[in-house]
Amino acid sequence: MAVNIQDLHPDILTCALRRLDGPSLAAVGCTSSLLRSLSSDPSIWRDLCLSSWPSLGNPQLLSFFPTSQYQSLFSSIFPFPCHSTRSQSSKPLSLTRNLISAVDLHHRGNLIFSKVIEVDTSSSWFLGSPFGVGALEGQSSQLVSLIGEISLSELNLSWILIDPESKKAVNISSRRPVAIDRHWYTGETLVRYGMVIRDLLISVVVTCGEDCGQVKEISMTIEDEDGIGVCGKESLEMLMEAMEGTRIWKSNGEEELEASRRYDEFIKRRRSRKESKARKECLVDLCCTGVSAVVFVSIFMLVAFK
Repeated sequence: MAVNIQDLHPDILTCALRRLDGPSLAAVGCTSSLLRSLSSDPSIWRDLCLSSWPSLGNPQLLSFFPTSQYQSLFSSIFPFPCHSTRSQSSKPLSLTRNLISAVDLHHRGNLIFSKVIEVDTSSSWFLGSPFGVGALEGQSSQLVSLIGEISLSELNLSWILIDPESKKAVNISSRRPVAIDRHWYTGETLVRYGMVIRDLLISVVVTCGEDCGQVKEISMTIEDEDGIGVCGKESLEMLMEAMEGTRIWKSNGEEELEASRRYDEFIKRRRSRKESKARKECLVDLCCTGVSAVVFVSIFMLVAFK
């Protein structure tokens, strides 16, 4: 005898829905009115958000988001922001006075670091200085026993930025590493995560010790195509637009591949710009040297024939 899914008890269906990830849960909700009703249960989305990003369970953040908002919060955090975020509205952009970072670092699904950082963005010092946030300060000794021997390519990082005033959020990490570099002088390994928005690179770097068994630093900066740090005001404008902008929904890891591709293209453009600049500087140096030589010879000849 065939059993229709509609004949199953709602509690059984709810239990099954709780085992799904976010995209699968959203897809199931489009199949029937019953599943749409069950999959819209706010508690399911709340548990899904807190299991995916444990930092959101910080008491500092729980007060910002009521249970009814977690489905909307997931749809803001999980997909990557569109790489072009320039606002088409003539309405001036309102900059937040506080920016909250929720950082989670996983390895093969195991949480090894979670922290919430709040930054005052209203000061003139912040708005005029290069943008940067550090997530790990003086805590590396606590991570040694948790990390042990790891595969750096399997480190999964989430860096969620939250505007507590508008209750909007965006994830600015590529989740998977876009590059892994070893510092030749210190022996440290730099695991890089990147997101390119508006021709600016949001760069998150996890610095591991020489034996890769210790995370020494986790930091986030924003750079332009010349590798120069972008000031706080311009960075904040871009981030606020990213929070309000559209999201890119892709499946099967395509988002991470797209982020890696855009990072590689950005680095190639930066390298090309540096090489072009170096060639121009070399040409200017040759011209200056030639002019100096002509002037020297002219003066020498003038003195010799007097």
